[in-house]
Amino acid sequence: FPEELENARFIAEYVEYDGNRAGLYQCLDGTRYYSDVYDRIQCGASSTGCEKRTYCPAMIENGYLMREWEWNSEYEQEYTYIGEYRCHPGFELRNPQIFSSSEQDYEDKYGWGACGRSRNENVDPENLPRCVEPGSPEPCNMPEKILNGYRVEEIKNEMYDIVEQARYRCNSGYMMSETWKGDIGWCRSDRTFELPYCMDPKEWHTVEFELVSGFSKMENAGRVRARHNYADGSSGDWYAGCDDHFNGPAAGAICRSMGFRHGKQVTADKKMKPISGLPFGITNIFCYHDDTLIMSPSCNADKYGQLGWPICTPEEQIAVQCFNEMWKVDVGFSMVERSGKMFCPVKVLKKEKSTDCDSALIPLL
Repeated sequence: FPEELENARFIAEYVEYDGNRAGLYQCLDGTRYYSDVYDRIQCGASSTGCEKRTYCPAMIENGYLMREWEWNSEYEQEYTYIGEYRCHPGFELRNPQIFSSSEQDYEDKYGWGACGRSRNENVDPENLPRCVEPGSPEPCNMPEKILNGYRVEEIKNEMYDIVEQARYRCNSGYMMSETWKGDIGWCRSDRTFELPYCMDPKEWHTVEFELVSGFSKMENAGRVRARHNYADGSSGDWYAGCDDHFNGPAAGAICRSMGFRHGKQVTADKKMKPISGLPFGITNIFCYHDDTLIMSPSCNADKYGQLGWPICTPEEQIAVQCFNEMWKVDVGFSMVERSGKMFCPVKVLKKEKSTDCDSALIPLL
């Protein structure tokens, strides 16, 4: 057997089951024998089947092809070619959606790309993995239509040059139930959407909230009362919400309706007494995402008094605290800087006489 043939080099000689001599050759320079990098030929043959058979792109942006093979998934009747990719240092690999149906699917098929069934087939970039800067948001296809409305503008994240928001408009004769960004919808990192939607004016309404703090000194906090405002300018009666199943994202939705960015459920102190004479109107109020208004489809609220729901007492009126900064800590004492580190001056008291050395500096870890 020749040491070298076109696109191949000799590896070993062996005897097949029928007694004939055969040679094993390794394909070179990126060539393949179908999906294999080895070919076996009979004694006397002058060539192998090693050919340029690349079905997947050798490079993707910021990444490269490691290997490719034929694959028959449980959902396909025909084979397709799969390429496995990796990223250059400093970039993070993201699987295409077709290989991301679950966390296990994402892990088992990490770096896979679907390249089609023939070399003449154009590979859809959506079926290949992407190599992006760590922490980059995922691109999303904002829906062209919403309930009784349509998309009028896509909004890009300029830093990453991808669309992640869109502006919408209602069909003629309908009124919009807005997100907290108005007529703008967006996609989240988990591929879910927050979208406005449009309603018949006869059914359209908003929910207005007010905080009743009583004598409590908690900032921007209180029991919550609500009422509906309708398209004709009229308003309904005030009512309270029962705190059964109430959660933090729902508190945030209430606070955003009042112009704040965040909110949390609080336990009412003794001075934040229940609002007197206020009937319950809704119960089982909760939201699945902490970026909504209470009218969002990702929030739930049931009419109070339906058969099967428990009776609520006045002490179960919802209480929330609203704020704009996610974290705000007031340590309650002054701080000084020594050698680039922050320290808290603490007065050390002794049972006996005090000296000028009784003041100590405690470092903040």
